[in-house]
Amino acid sequence: MSVKLKITLWFTAIMLLLSAVFFTVTAMLSGTAANQTSRRTLTSIVNQNLEEIEYDGEDRELDIDDDFVFYRSGVYTAVLNGDGAVLAGGLPSSFLLSWPFSDGAVQEASFGSEHYLVYDRSLSLPGYGTVWIRAAASADGTAAGLSAVSTAALIALPLLVLLAAGGGYLLAGRSLRPIQNITRTAGEISRSGDLKRRIRISNPRDELGALASTFNQMLDRLEQNFEAERQFTSDASHELRTPVAVILAQCEYALENARGEEELCEAISAIERQGRRISRLIESLLSFTRLEQGTAQLNWEQLDLSALTASVCREQKDLAIKQISLETSIQPGIRYRMDETLFSRLLVNLIQNAYRYGKEKGRILVSLFQDASSVYVRVSDDGIGIAPEELPKIWNRFYRSDPSRSAGNGGLGLGLPMVKQIAGLCGGDAWAESEPGTGSVFTVRLPRNPLP
Repeated sequence: MSVKLKITLWFTAIMLLLSAVFFTVTAMLSGTAANQTSRRTLTSIVNQNLEEIEYDGEDRELDIDDDFVFYRSGVYTAVLNGDGAVLAGGLPSSFLLSWPFSDGAVQEASFGSEHYLVYDRSLSLPGYGTVWIRAAASADGTAAGLSAVSTAALIALPLLVLLAAGGGYLLAGRSLRPIQNITRTAGEISRSGDLKRRIRISNPRDELGALASTFNQMLDRLEQNFEAERQFTSDASHELRTPVAVILAQCEYALENARGEEELCEAISAIERQGRRISRLIESLLSFTRLEQGTAQLNWEQLDLSALTASVCREQKDLAIKQISLETSIQPGIRYRMDETLFSRLLVNLIQNAYRYGKEKGRILVSLFQDASSVYVRVSDDGIGIAPEELPKIWNRFYRSDPSRSAGNGGLGLGLPMVKQIAGLCGGDAWAESEPGTGSVFTVRLPRNPLP
């Protein structure tokens, strides 16, 4: 059973229940109201007629005024003596003449299939005695009115239920249309593999519109991830292809053409260099994967970043290339909850990137400072710089700015993407500012309340 049908059936059942309750309450209230109206009419007519009867002592006869009401609104009125003999007026059935009197009380009198409401009042006339004024109205008329109300309700309420059920079915179908669009879009994506398809949203403000928007956002993320993975596979294959080709070529040369120990050693050295390059690449890729999947063993602790930064910079000074000087500007006493290995890798990657693209006898400045909300790591150099159109690309894996100038510098194009990844893991961010020929400034912001 579809959700739309379930909603419609549930809605219809509720409407039927409400209709039944409404019909029952209406019938009860209508019956009570009709009965009370009949009783008030009876008492009103009788009490009015009491003022219209007198006894004329001279003529020794009852004097009934012309305003005496013998019949009105289905109510019959008669004047009776104590034995039930009619003195004036009339009643709708003969059995009412013998029905016992009850002064001031409305009675329900029944004989066979006849049912009446009866109201009596006694009137004592000096010189004549006691007379009774009896009013009677058919109780079947009240039942007939009630029956008419019930019949109208029985006809109208099912029609209203059917209309409500039809309207509910249409409303449910319209409301669930985004889910149908999601199902159809997911099916089309499954069949075609095209992640560019999106769900059309008619009303983004309701719950299902929000669901469709979330689904579209998920598709955007999936498309980006698939594109990134496709690009990553392509780049990794490209990066591995060159050293593997060199290794195979050197092996063939050593096997076929090497003459003497010196040429053999040169071939082995070339193979070793390419093997180490492949090893670094695989190690970096494993680090990326472990960080992305959350399987890396990390130790989050309060670190003295000032001391750690100074230590890392001292180590990197010993590895300086191209006679580049490394200077520091470290704010003392900065403590931060961080994994020591991650922070060291972040800082080392930034410094090595500065060495790699710095100019001969250039200068690198490593800064560490903080404000009320964040800690900042900044590495600036006076190297070759980066073109404006390349700045957004430097955070992509395997991307290297100015390949002609970076060829042979040992870079894999994974250092800066890892910096970005580590910053994101802490809830922070990384960005770069650069001018070609002038140098670059790389900044990492680490928020005071990191995510882990």
